Amino acid sequence: MMWNVMAADDEAYIREALQKLISWEKMGCSLKYVAEDGKKLIDRMKEEKPDIVITDIRMPGADGLAVCQYIYETYPETQVIILSAYSEFEYARAAIKYGVCEYVLKISVLEELPGAVEKAIQNLEKLQKESLSVSVELEEKKENDSLYDQMLRYIEENLEKKITLEEMAEALHANGSYLSRLYKNKRGINLFDDILRKRVEKAKEYMTTTDWKIYQISEAVGFEDTGYFSRVFKRYTHMSPKEFRNVGGEEHEEK
Repeated sequence: MMWNVMAADDEAYIREALQKLISWEKMGCSLKYVAEDGKKLIDRMKEEKPDIVITDIRMPGADGLAVCQYIYETYPETQVIILSAYSEFEYARAAIKYGVCEYVLKISVLEELPGAVEKAIQNLEKLQKESLSVSVELEEKKENDSLYDQMLRYIEENLEKKITLEEMAEALHANGSYLSRLYKNKRGINLFDDILRKRVEKAKEYMTTTDWKIYQISEAVGFEDTGYFSRVFKRYTHMSPKEFRNVGGEEHEEK
């Protein structure tokens, strides 16, 4: 299999090096996207989950720490590699709490990055094996059903709020990564992808039973950005919120 890689750096020469000077295929990887800042990278990750993320620590807008926090809360199994200059290293160390896989100095990116990527791949393979072990254990331990039910109840009770893996884990007194794997094994879908689906289903209900405006429905199902809500809604229903309401809640068939 090929591991999907995304990256962000505000310096053009680093972006060019990542795109043209790294032999991704030889490492079993595919470079899917390179952004010039953290915000664009996060926006892309909302649409497509990467296995490995390479991010500059200092960027305008959303910096590397913001990227690390988003991944830590949303896709905890994604491996993060930090790019930094000597002068930024102490700042980069602040990302330790987000479980960063490796740090690479920009001046030696071509020499050091392949080794960091290999370490990330080893971590991913280890997580895959652990996930398989969890699948077996789930069949033998019925008490996990109770934890899964608690997760479902927590999601339903907090659907109108911002849900993070860290807060859910704290509320359920469980490990966040374990919760993420448990949900994936039970549902066959990523936890936060399923939360998006549930938000869309709730939004469809509001559109057919209330006269609320689109932005009000967006907020009521936990979206802070109405534009992002509309994109997600269209991805699941194949029409915009306005189109869905205009046709009386009948979804288009995907061709």
